Amino acid sequence: MLAEEKYVHELAIDTLCLPPLPQEETEVELVEPVSKTVDIEESASLLEFGMNLMERRQPKPPRKPPPAVDANALLSFVVGVSPQEREDALYSVQLASRSASALFDRFKDTEAWYGKYIETLEKLGWTSEQFAFSKYEQAEGELRMDQAALAVIAAIATQNQLAVLNQSLDALKALAEEDGAIRLFDFHTTAEASGNFQIGAVQKSEDGVISMALGAFHFTSDDQRRRFLFFSWGERSVQLWTAAQKMTFNAKHYARLRDAVEDKLGDAAEDYIADLEIA
Repeated sequence: MLAEEKYVHELAIDTLCLPPLPQEETEVELVEPVSKTVDIEESASLLEFGMNLMERRQPKPPRKPPPAVDANALLSFVVGVSPQEREDALYSVQLASRSASALFDRFKDTEAWYGKYIETLEKLGWTSEQFAFSKYEQAEGELRMDQAALAVIAAIATQNQLAVLNQSLDALKALAEEDGAIRLFDFHTTAEASGNFQIGAVQKSEDGVISMALGAFHFTSDDQRRRFLFFSWGERSVQLWTAAQKMTFNAKHYARLRDAVEDKLGDAAEDYIADLEIA
């Protein structure tokens, strides 16, 4: 067994899941089945027409990998990242977050929390350094955390990474108050008047190297707000600390740990993830 695999097996992880919304009772209306006779020749003709149409259709452009809320992170993906690579990023980041939360209060002991978070990412194949946090100073006017986060990440991200980050934040902002994704993000990122969250974008280069531009943020405020990312905070009502770094991913190393990571997270892994729809 690899030392890193043993490390994964011995990790403690938190099991704090978002409670479901109360279900409203709805009446089920029974509908009589409707039968329809289809002419065999007509059916064959339609099938042939459909096959010919498919042959003439131009190839579709690559599908954008959907962004996702992943516990207390919002992760975006540039076109070219495969479904397996996307899942590897989501699961490795989730394991880092949940292992840190099992040992430290992510709102009161953020320095130790991020120490464990980075340690776990490194064991899983992400090359990284300890986050060097600095207090964010708003030049003028009110503070919007989504805009502040983008400004911090812009220093290390590519144009494609910034583009998908903008799309992801717009998608999150557009969600209804009780949407599962926004509830999941708020649940894992805030407690009382404190918050701890990450925003990142994963990209695969032409030579196959996977990298992530990751911003890390924690804050204290005068009061608790839902949808805190998009709230306009007054100059003195919130204190925000930020850090950002570029990470590269050793996919071959992680492949040897993939089963151990999935076993550790278990079926509950999907309870921490909510995909977002983008245009």
